[in-house]
Amino acid sequence: MIDDAPDVAPEKPTRPRSRRAGAAVVGAVDGLLAVALPFAVLAALAVLAWAGLGRAEGWTPYASAAADVWLLGHGVDVRFAAPGGAFTVTAAALGPALVTALCAVRAGRRAAATGAPALAWAAQLVAVLAASAVLVRVGTSTIAAPVVWQGLLLPLLLAAAASLVGLRSTRAGVRPLPDGVRAGLIALLLLVAAAAVLLTLLLLARFADVVALDESLDAGPVGGLVLTCAQLLALPTFVVWALAWIVGAGASLGTGSAIGPFAGSSGPLPALPVLGAVPVDPPAIAAAVLVLPVVAGFAAVLLVRRRGAATGAVPLGALTGVVAGIGAGVLAAASAGAAGPGRFAAVGPDALLVAGLSAVLVGLPALVAGAVVRAPPPQSEAVDEPQ
Repeated sequence: MIDDAPDVAPEKPTRPRSRRAGAAVVGAVDGLLAVALPFAVLAALAVLAWAGLGRAEGWTPYASAAADVWLLGHGVDVRFAAPGGAFTVTAAALGPALVTALCAVRAGRRAAATGAPALAWAAQLVAVLAASAVLVRVGTSTIAAPVVWQGLLLPLLLAAAASLVGLRSTRAGVRPLPDGVRAGLIALLLLVAAAAVLLTLLLLARFADVVALDESLDAGPVGGLVLTCAQLLALPTFVVWALAWIVGAGASLGTGSAIGPFAGSSGPLPALPVLGAVPVDPPAIAAAVLVLPVVAGFAAVLLVRRRGAATGAVPLGALTGVVAGIGAGVLAAASAGAAGPGRFAAVGPDALLVAGLSAVLVGLPALVAGAVVRAPPPQSEAVDEPQ
């Protein structure tokens, strides 16, 4: 008997070449998005400012200024030419860097879902490098000159590190980080969260001063919107300064102006409404904020102990303090520098002081927590005996 059923051709497996091409496209698109998203916001604000001012010149200088702000937000030094003399801005408004990092984490997770995650990750970095090079070129003008090697390297390093975090978070079987590193990162996140809450409370408590300063500028509807968005971009930087305030290091707002939990001094401040919330003369109770890093260190070790960390108290506490101190110091260094000429040539916290105080205030309670809190014993599996 002859079977007249038609032969069904077997499905062709997906070609490795097409999988690799798809992974490269995904990585490149995600890399471009990590750069384009924060720059698009800055460019929209720049064009809005140009339209609101009604200047006769074209919009291209404003697009160039948006590129300079993007570069500054990623830690790139930019030298400006001014009638009173040239000056270099090195302090970063970390908002664009935060958006880039979040996009890169997402890109790392998407790369892990492709058939060739390493290729997707590499394509993402190539796209970030190419887009950064374009923005360095756009931001270079007769008025501003960004440092080229920083403009190429710093965004690339940020995207690479954040993408690896996303890539690692989605891959099964990855070797976990050492207990002390995990506890240090948890403590750092708790410090950043506490600093954000503190900044929010200060803004609410001194909201009338902030509004009065904003109204005194009389920037108009468009200027007010641009000014508000500019302060939002700098908000992560202010959170880092609040972190420095929490650990007792404080921050400088220019020559003759400093803020801290123990004392402060105020000189002329930049005309930013958000600075109306600065506690120039803190009350004596403000020193109580030093308990926050202590609680963060203890809580971080408590959490990793609950998850089975069996590392000894001394190495666990020491590594927790070192990791938290290094992280806080890096954030402080990124947020500090020169914000302008004259007395604003040095603003922000002292990175080494922030790192040292954070390491001590987090590490000591972490050591105590490691000594008094033990990891839970492994649960023994009950075996049902046959009747």
